[in-house]
Amino acid sequence: MYLAARKGTEAFVMLIIMAVSLSLAAYPILAESEYQANPYWYRIIGGRPNTDVVILSRVYEKDSPAYASVLSIPVIHGMRDAELYEQLNRMFYDGIIHFDHEVEASIQRFLQDSSLSGQQWPKSITEVDFKVNYNSGGILSLTVRFSHDFGFDQRAQFMETVNVDLTTGRVIKFEDLFASEQERNILLRTINDQIKKSPNVYFREIRPADLVELQSFYIRENKIIIYFDAEAIAPSTFGIPEFEFEVGSALNELIRNP
Repeated sequence: MYLAARKGTEAFVMLIIMAVSLSLAAYPILAESEYQANPYWYRIIGGRPNTDVVILSRVYEKDSPAYASVLSIPVIHGMRDAELYEQLNRMFYDGIIHFDHEVEASIQRFLQDSSLSGQQWPKSITEVDFKVNYNSGGILSLTVRFSHDFGFDQRAQFMETVNVDLTTGRVIKFEDLFASEQERNILLRTINDQIKKSPNVYFREIRPADLVELQSFYIRENKIIIYFDAEAIAPSTFGIPEFEFEVGSALNELIRNP
């Protein structure tokens, strides 16, 4: 079970998920190589869809003179373990609703302390949406994006991502996907190659130490997307920097040069 807490924009969100399975026997040629490839990589390269796991959206809206919000909350349905899904969906709901309440309360406190009315201050708008990045190969990767517009062209945003191995119910961590020094070195080179293409955008290149505590990533078919918080390595106007790591190419490189 995974609990993610975040206090961006004076709030936090709690996210978790779990569920089903896929054999790795479809890749026998890779097993013959001296390099023992990361088993997760097999499942990211075109894994079969998790047909028994469906994610729907529950939308909540509110509007007042000083504050408005639109919340799209994920609702997970599956054929197995209905009690577990109910618990996980409750945590999505509670975390996102709590975020919304905290932001609205902060706005109301500010207006009270400043003796301003809602009409004298630009309306603040909160938006929460989610995206299912990958639902195949016994893996579920889901990203929730939080954004808040304060008015006066001031906007804050951050993301929370849940990546779960549905065969075990474990949250997939960075060290699961990049278990060896070889794998991490290729990732580091991949990110810095992308940074070098836009040197005026980023503050600096990524160092090995930047990967030590890294847990900000999501999964797509044949790709792992690494992202950093706004202002971490680029100005906030750039948004959330993301870097694509193509799993198939990296796997081939490691097999050729173990």
